[in-house]
Amino acid sequence: MRIRTWIIWSLVVALAVFAAGCGAKKEAASTTTDSTAFSTNPTEQGQSGLTPQGQVPPPEPTPEPTAAAPRAEPQKKWHAHAHAPMPRTPEPVVNPGITVPSETSVTITLSTQLSSETAQVGDAWQGVVKNNIVVGEKTVIPSGSTVSGTVTAVTPAVKGGRALLNLAIGSMTVEGAGYSAHATTEAIEAGSTRARNLGAIAGGAGAGALIGAAVGGKKGALIGGLLGGAGAGGAVAKSKGYQVVLKQGTELTFKTSQPVNIRR
Repeated sequence: MRIRTWIIWSLVVALAVFAAGCGAKKEAASTTTDSTAFSTNPTEQGQSGLTPQGQVPPPEPTPEPTAAAPRAEPQKKWHAHAHAPMPRTPEPVVNPGITVPSETSVTITLSTQLSSETAQVGDAWQGVVKNNIVVGEKTVIPSGSTVSGTVTAVTPAVKGGRALLNLAIGSMTVEGAGYSAHATTEAIEAGSTRARNLGAIAGGAGAGALIGAAVGGKKGALIGGLLGGAGAGGAVAKSKGYQVVLKQGTELTFKTSQPVNIRR
């Protein structure tokens, strides 16, 4: 009996010891697990003053502020009238004028006295238009319009030769507007019919008187008077000092050598 009771108690004690050992192992395992979990999952310090264990990860860097993108300008709306062509300003009406054709005769009254004895090539002279210049039925250059010209050729009188004077028109003024104009006339030669008609021979009457004096008496004077014009050319050719003189008021006819456009 005693042996059986002892054996039972021994088994009970052994079972108790075994159970105690298993409990100690579970508690140790639980402690180890809690410690590991605490070290890998630290908690913030509470009111009890607990300090978290393990390494705390560094704070994440604060992102730098990025520059604001430039503000896009709002696109302008297209308007049909903005690109419509501007109305053209009407061009001023240009007056085509009236053209005086070439070879038109222009009679000029001299305002300047000229002499072959003193004149030089290039000397200026002035005059006025005697008669209206008409193109079609319209007066283009009215009488009284002023003209300007130059001496183009001159030969003083010498013994045995004849004096000569020639003129040309260079411009004219019509109702206050100036125009370039080119017109020429036949040269005036001492002793020529034209010169006699113009009264352009200085001393022509004297030459006739010389002829009359050579004949003598009243008859000579009559002959001299008749020959004063016709014989003046020969007298000039044999004498010295007979010049071509164009006095103020002398009328000369010129012909245009190119067209002249007059604005009317």
